[in-house]
Amino acid sequence: MKQKEIVPAALAVVKDKGKFLLTKRSSKSRFEPGKWGFIGEAMKYGEQPEETLARGLKEEADLTLKKFELIGAESFIFDSKDKERHAVILIYLCEVEGKVKLNHESEDFGWFSLAEMEDMELIKGNEKLVSMLKARI
Repeated sequence: MKQKEIVPAALAVVKDKGKFLLTKRSSKSRFEPGKWGFIGEAMKYGEQPEETLARGLKEEADLTLKKFELIGAESFIFDSKDKERHAVILIYLCEVEGKVKLNHESEDFGWFSLAEMEDMELIKGNEKLVSMLKARI
């Protein structure tokens, strides 16, 4: 039987000129390779959610968090090789500074409308987020 683990995380919804920033996971990624999604990061012990959010944006896209607003929460269960994980995600609408520069976790990025996202292969949980954003924004 697989070990079970809860994974708290923060997810950045970055919007600019009516479009949203998504990154495409590396084909070598252990989680959802080759799929598109919002920038998210698992919390480290003792870290505040906003610190996780800022760290994720900096590490994954070299962006600096300027403003943020908590707009929702989501959770889903997924399997990895050794564990069954339950992700609990705090979702933030973010204003950032800088130009996107990806790290090794992603192979591409783009700015997409919510309508365009409907036809994309998204990371697990991001489909629900797109529906939530449609209702809210």
